[in-house]
Amino acid sequence: MTIGPGFRLTATAIVVALALTGCKSDDARVSELRASGDAYVAERDFARALIQYRNVLKIDGDDVETRAALGHMFLSQGYLREASREFTLLAEREPDVAEWRLANGRIAMLQADWTALGRHAEAAADMESDGHAARILDMAVRFRAAIRDDDAAARAALEAEAIPLREAYPDEPILTRIVLESAIQAERTDDALALLDDTLARDPYRPDLQLTRIRLLAEGPDPDPVEDRLHDLVALYPDDSEFAGLLVARYMSRGRMADAEDVLRALADGRPLDDLATRTMLVRFLLRNRGSDAALAELARQREAAGEGPGALVYAAMDRAIRFDAGDRDGALAGLDELVSAAGEGTEARMIRVLRARMLDRLGEHGPARAEIETVLEADPGDVGALKMRAGWAIDGDRPKDAIVDLRTALSIAPRDTELLGLMAAAHRLDGNPGLAMEQLATAAEVSGHAVGEAGRYARALIGQGRDRLALRVLQAAHEGAPGHVPTAMLLADVLLDLGDVTQARAVAARLRAAKTEGAAEAATALSGAIAMRDPAASIDIAALYAPGQARQPALTGAVGALADQGRPDAALEGLDGLIAAHPDAMILRLIRADMLALADRTEDAQAGYEALAGVADLGETATIRLFGLHAAAQRVEDANAALAAGLRAFPASVPLRLLDADRLTALGDSEAAIVVLEALHSDQPGHPTVANNLAALLSTTRDDPASLARAARLAAPLRGDPRPQVADTIGWIAFRRGDVEGALPLMRRAARELPDDPGIRLRLGRVQAAHGDVAHARETFAAVETLTGPDHPLAAEARDARDALPTDG
Repeated sequence: MTIGPGFRLTATAIVVALALTGCKSDDARVSELRASGDAYVAERDFARALIQYRNVLKIDGDDVETRAALGHMFLSQGYLREASREFTLLAEREPDVAEWRLANGRIAMLQADWTALGRHAEAAADMESDGHAARILDMAVRFRAAIRDDDAAARAALEAEAIPLREAYPDEPILTRIVLESAIQAERTDDALALLDDTLARDPYRPDLQLTRIRLLAEGPDPDPVEDRLHDLVALYPDDSEFAGLLVARYMSRGRMADAEDVLRALADGRPLDDLATRTMLVRFLLRNRGSDAALAELARQREAAGEGPGALVYAAMDRAIRFDAGDRDGALAGLDELVSAAGEGTEARMIRVLRARMLDRLGEHGPARAEIETVLEADPGDVGALKMRAGWAIDGDRPKDAIVDLRTALSIAPRDTELLGLMAAAHRLDGNPGLAMEQLATAAEVSGHAVGEAGRYARALIGQGRDRLALRVLQAAHEGAPGHVPTAMLLADVLLDLGDVTQARAVAARLRAAKTEGAAEAATALSGAIAMRDPAASIDIAALYAPGQARQPALTGAVGALADQGRPDAALEGLDGLIAAHPDAMILRLIRADMLALADRTEDAQAGYEALAGVADLGETATIRLFGLHAAAQRVEDANAALAAGLRAFPASVPLRLLDADRLTALGDSEAAIVVLEALHSDQPGHPTVANNLAALLSTTRDDPASLARAARLAAPLRGDPRPQVADTIGWIAFRRGDVEGALPLMRRAARELPDDPGIRLRLGRVQAAHGDVAHARETFAAVETLTGPDHPLAAEARDARDALPTDG
């Protein structure tokens, strides 16, 4: 059939009409859906907003307004990776629009990705050098430099520049941060709080600013508003466990464990069943503070409530992990194998696989552990748990650049994860970039709300750089938030005393004394003694520092040691003699007196004092250990052995004495007898890390059979992650003895870096370097052994033989 002209015209008209009608319909539909999404965002119903925005993009994937709205929504929630994706797409599609560069610059600043920040600033300047976006990004770059260089004048100039610009852009986060940080750094707390109140009055849903406000309140003279404010924030952010975590930490720092548990339990019970994060937080709290039985009971309750839901698998996996740590390693791993099979390929399966990889790694099964992680990352390249593990392996393997790549990916997904930030700091330090490492530690302290762990790491790094005053501000924030945390308080007091601020150090001691946390009262007493030593106006009253009935006397011991350092041993002995006359049954005073005699080089008198106290039940094995040390230092081998034997008869279960006995037997060349001692000790103390390390080290250095080396590997596997260089030496040497030269080398290097004067570690490192083909460095290492020991030492002879065996063309 042919089509006539008249009909053809009619058909064309119909097609055009339909096309026009369709366009109008799509435009209307897009506007309607976008408006609906915007309304949901205003109500903070982000899940429904996301559905509406995605429906728009199904109709028109290039709709700029929707992509911008989506990016801003993600950014407000802290989902930086998703926000960056949207703004990057917009920047690619509209390369001449500086607004998208500004949005990406905000994200880069939040991620502390200074390279990206500079790139976006340059791009914005090229587009419109006089535009607001270019100016704000340039200020961000200069602000970062001022903070990095601790340049007060530059910060003040930036604040002066930002204040009038902020009037035009009151909600611009970069400008707010410049003004806020400048006020904080200048210790203008009232100005900072006023700015925060103004900003949060317009938009209370700014968690970064809310946390900063809490910190500033905590630093003030009346920290009571902090607790009320945290309660408000838990209500304001019911889906954000971070604020609940801060409230819990505050309760714990004051010894209010029941209140802390109540907060977490209410939070967990109030969330939907598929919210695993809050429930697992409760389990971890119980495990840490009430033990494995309480945690397992809670997991059983959660598994029952989860029914057939996916959470049941996760709770079952956590149950296995707790049992693994309690010693049921084979049973826990077998249980996880079953769970992996049952979980399929979803999110829960990946979580379980990461947990399984951790177990395998701790058991020394590194190949299967790595294979498990690669399986997870093939399914989800952004799995944070898997990326953490792979980055940790890269750091252990001296491959910091590989670690940095993985950590950047993980931080783009979880920018507030302080463990990731700590790993990134370690990677940057290993890569020779201490400045970048410091930035990561600073970010970790900030995003944690100056939690004690993160703040302490940052402060110690600052102290190492001689930046005590900045460390002081960090520690004050952490201490105010957790006044009962003893390590933070003591570090803060040390800094205050180094800076000569005795008054503030006394205030720290007073807060510790009022705290109910474990060890706080004892630490306060010790700190009072240290203050008395540092305060030139204070008279030292030894009698006042004695705490009757306490097994430990840190304040008294500190005062006695300080008097010895000042060359005033007679004053210390006179004070101790007066105390002993008043408290003749207090054996601890007699022990401190013997220690004072040893410090004063009155060795014979000290020896007599220790001999009189050896075997005294109240003192345990302490006097025996001191006596053994005196004899060993004087090379009186028979006397040392006799003292140790007597101590073991008096205290046969003593771990320190049995470890000393194993060391003694090893020094005598009877390694098999030492192994027998350590095997018995490990049977009694299976979770003692030093016992496990020493036994594994001895097996790997004195035996060659595969069974002994396999046992050594199994003993040392749970110690992976222990920061002590001796552990790195043990694990590295075991790996070498079992043929894993590549895995051994970075561990041995780390051990030698941290214990540079240990000739045994140097000798083992040289052997690993030689096996790796690094002949030049092996030769240098073997030469260092002889330098450390002297040419007649047995280790020097071993090193010379090993050096002579090296290829001459290497």
